[in-house]
Amino acid sequence: MTQEKEIHFTGYEHQISTWSDLNPAERFTLLILQQLAEVSKDPRGTYITNERLASMVGLHPNRISSTITKLKKKGYITVQRVGATGRYIKTRDYNHKSTTYTVAEQVKGIIKYVNTLLDSNPQNRDEIEEVDDTYSKAFNKAIIFYKGSDNLKEYINNHVDTFNNIDTLDDWLEDRGFK
Repeated sequence: MTQEKEIHFTGYEHQISTWSDLNPAERFTLLILQQLAEVSKDPRGTYITNERLASMVGLHPNRISSTITKLKKKGYITVQRVGATGRYIKTRDYNHKSTTYTVAEQVKGIIKYVNTLLDSNPQNRDEIEEVDDTYSKAFNKAIIFYKGSDNLKEYINNHVDTFNNIDTLDDWLEDRGFK
């Protein structure tokens, strides 16, 4: 095994050992979701149904559904529903529970994420629409209101249409009293 592959494998071994609150099915499901996340180019996450994930993991779709719910409650993933059976799933960094970010770092991360959503909207292609530092105070207030950037990002993921258009984003910030 090459040193690079060995280091990568050791990283997974360390990562998995920190998941002491997960059962084997949850661990395996999370590993599959992380692998899918690594190749997904969609900022909303990986689009997947229970049936498709069940075929990969080797569990019944009902068991996958409850596993996804548990992973979400434990903070390992965020879920954005699409239609009756579909959803986008984003995995969180494996050490997210032990990483603390300053409010300024959280604001910078949210601004970067919202800009990714703005860039992904074909309607914004004609104009360069971007959230810049003038939005810092507004997103700072939003992060405080939502008790952290993870919660705000989950809200954003569930309301992408509001955040992928600069006008609706401005309206949302003003309506909530953040701007």
